[in-house]
Amino acid sequence: MSHDKVTFYLQTADRTRKAQITLPRAMYVSDIIKASSGRWFLSRNMDYTVCNLTRNLQLLAGDSLSEDKVRNGDTLMLQPLALHGAL
Repeated sequence: MSHDKVTFYLQTADRTRKAQITLPRAMYVSDIIKASSGRWFLSRNMDYTVCNLTRNLQLLAGDSLSEDKVRNGDTLMLQPLALHGAL
């Protein structure tokens, strides 16, 4: 396995969709959100966040898939961002 790529699992919060993905470490979390939203036909009227369930980390949109954020075999969850109190 190359050190410039990482293989992980990505799933939706309701666990209805799950995929094993291998991506370059230089990729950003925002790219994963955009690609997953389109491929899995998720609501475009909602913002999403990504959580690394294996390591109990919240990943920011501007984070890359660096070794300190995502490791091979980790499970990431794509979660809708709740805007409490929004009208």
